[in-house]
Amino acid sequence: MQHEASVLTPAPPTAIERIISAAEVAFAERGFDGAGMKAISRRAEVSQALLHYHFGSKDQLYTEVVKRRSKVINDERIAMLARVDLKDPDALAHILEALFRPPLGPAGGDQAYTRIFGGLIIGQERERALVKECYDPTAQQFIKALQAAIPGMSQKTAAHAYTLALGALVVVISRDGRIERLMGSEKQRSLEEVLQGLITFGTGGIMALAAKETQQT
Repeated sequence: MQHEASVLTPAPPTAIERIISAAEVAFAERGFDGAGMKAISRRAEVSQALLHYHFGSKDQLYTEVVKRRSKVINDERIAMLARVDLKDPDALAHILEALFRPPLGPAGGDQAYTRIFGGLIIGQERERALVKECYDPTAQQFIKALQAAIPGMSQKTAAHAYTLALGALVVVISRDGRIERLMGSEKQRSLEEVLQGLITFGTGGIMALAAKETQQT
């Protein structure tokens, strides 16, 4: 007798998960100042009292949004980085792919978090504190990987290279169509096109920094 394979139905999101997801969209659409707790509670389909019970304040809710998404992004980044052979001639390209692909892909939360991500880089004291807590430990691992992949590269130059690569990511991550418009195209580029452009640009720039450092020593 044959038995039909059971289909596992994903559990519905909890109230806390719905609140954080709703807040992520609200902060992306309206910024921190423009996002209201009442509107977030409506979007999450919970009472405002429940929202305040779990998160207390808008600052705390914003912090939880960044912490949740940064963990998803950085877990994928570290997993990809761990698979890179740092002695491979193409190691630098693979390191950059590990840096760029997660925030551009599903782990990055699509359009919602990308706007928050960009704001973190140029934000105020609150954002700087979150970047230090949520992103700096992962950044240090990428800086060490750059040093290992490019013999003779100092920590100073590797950190500079990492920061400039991150800046290039911030410019394109919103996928708002501006680059395509400047290119004279109405068709949005695919994820792979954006990714390969970043990797090519980043590889060239980082190798130029490494060469300049070598000339100065």
